[in-house]
Amino acid sequence: MKKKKKKLIIAAAAVLIAAGGILISGKLFQDNTPQIPQLPVVTASRGDVEEIVEVSGIVGSEEEKTYYSPVSARIKKASFETGDVVRKGTKLIEFDTEDLEKEEKKAELSLKSGQYDYKNALNKSDEAENKQKDAKSDVKDLEKKIDEKKAYISSLKSQISQAASRAQSAAAAQAQAQARAQTQAAAAQAGEQARKQQEIQQRYEEAVYTYQSETLPQYQQKLADLGDSYNQAQTAFNQADTDYQMAFSAWQADPSEENTQALNEAQAARSQTEITKEQAKEAYEDMKTQVPQMPVLADFSIDDTGSALDFISDGSKESSPSENWETESTGESVTVSPDTSGLESAMEKASEELAELQSDLASKKAIAEADPAGLTKEEKAKLKVTDNLSRLEAKSAEELVEEGKKGITAEFNGIISKSAVSQGATVSQGMELFSIQNTDKTSVDVNISKYDYDSVKTGQKAEITIGGHTYKGTVRKMSHIAVQNEKGTSVITAQVSVDDADQDIFLGVDAKVKIHAASARNVVILPAEVINIGKDGPFCYVIEDGVITRKNVSTGISSEEYVEITDGIKEGDQVISDLEDYEEGMNAQAASEKTGEDVNE
Repeated sequence: MKKKKKKLIIAAAAVLIAAGGILISGKLFQDNTPQIPQLPVVTASRGDVEEIVEVSGIVGSEEEKTYYSPVSARIKKASFETGDVVRKGTKLIEFDTEDLEKEEKKAELSLKSGQYDYKNALNKSDEAENKQKDAKSDVKDLEKKIDEKKAYISSLKSQISQAASRAQSAAAAQAQAQARAQTQAAAAQAGEQARKQQEIQQRYEEAVYTYQSETLPQYQQKLADLGDSYNQAQTAFNQADTDYQMAFSAWQADPSEENTQALNEAQAARSQTEITKEQAKEAYEDMKTQVPQMPVLADFSIDDTGSALDFISDGSKESSPSENWETESTGESVTVSPDTSGLESAMEKASEELAELQSDLASKKAIAEADPAGLTKEEKAKLKVTDNLSRLEAKSAEELVEEGKKGITAEFNGIISKSAVSQGATVSQGMELFSIQNTDKTSVDVNISKYDYDSVKTGQKAEITIGGHTYKGTVRKMSHIAVQNEKGTSVITAQVSVDDADQDIFLGVDAKVKIHAASARNVVILPAEVINIGKDGPFCYVIEDGVITRKNVSTGISSEEYVEITDGIKEGDQVISDLEDYEEGMNAQAASEKTGEDVNE
């Protein structure tokens, strides 16, 4: 349009010049008077000017999202292909959640089983700790009872010894009385009888001493040893059972080959320690029934020849702890025997109770002094971690079911740019399914030449033409590094966003972009064709005092039609629009007084 207008102006000027030449020639022929040429001019005026940078580029999306499978499952529905347009909120993938729901149920049951094992292990640990605590308390009570029982047995021994002494004294007194009434021979016989009685008493006391110093302590020691063995076997079984429970919990959380082997080994160890415990218990209980009987004086006697018989005890004596005397008189001798069966029976019972107390003390000491069968702080922490892992697995399984039920929904309007999935296929968690490019966030990547890049700024508005549609745009980004295009020319890349994108947008196609680079309002302007460019910069010609004069000017914003004049020409100045063949310094006058707006009409 500018060129056509300029040609029209030049043609008009040529006509005017031709007509003027004819007139001048006629006048010369008439009066020989030289004529001043008339040149067309425009008047600098005020107006608005806008600079527009026209470029082209490729339409692309500013956002692309790749979707991955949140679960391992079969795809129940996937009705899309690469290049399809999708709307925000459209459900693109539906999963078959049957297998996921089975896994959720399995994880839930595994969690419950683990929780029962966890509580059982803690209860056993607490029971073992309380048992050891109670055993420590019982040790003091048993030691006190044992001391009291020993004192009681010592008292019974003293009573039995005193009864024997009194019996001897009585026998001696009777022998003396008979000696006075009988002959010297009878006295001698009575002395022999006393000697025999003393021998019986001595043998009885030796038997009691042997029972107290050897037989009973040996039995008590053997019973205590068996009790220790039983307690140690019980402790070993408790520890093996705890190890088995921990191995079982670890196997439930991760049934790997290593954990399976560890579980089998723990189960075998627990079975072996249980057998050892039962054997030790049986031996201990059997020994408790074999308490040795204490000797009884009544079981010692003298035969017809006057010889003392060996001690024979049947353990069948029953009497109260009291002292009775029996006197037997014959023609030749008098025998006085103390009845201490009640005392002896009481001492026998007390000895049995002492043995039982000592056995209980040994058992309680073994429990109190043994290594704690309860769980350590670290073992409890490990069980807690295992429980937490089971909870996480159950929670994860539940979340996977929820994710599977939700499927995958488009998060924005866009176009399927890549698809790697088909309906009916089975996918694994984390597998890439498809990608969507956002059509609500589209832009055009353009290259700006070295003549225009300084005029383009981020934030400037633009018009974008894609096919038969025109959209509003905004310059969002500019590179500050020049690159070479396919022709080897240095250009600056920029991104122009589409502000009002719709579903008619196509990605990857060419687009034309008009960037409204700059504008100026109410400034001095001239038509672009009257501005010349020289080595010293822009200039134009004016008629000053009837002489063609060159004026250097400073320009600002320029459009296709007008140029902003910032210095050198002021409003109202007349500028030659077509110098024709005339030169600077020649005389001339304005042929018209048209403004810049008139020139463009």
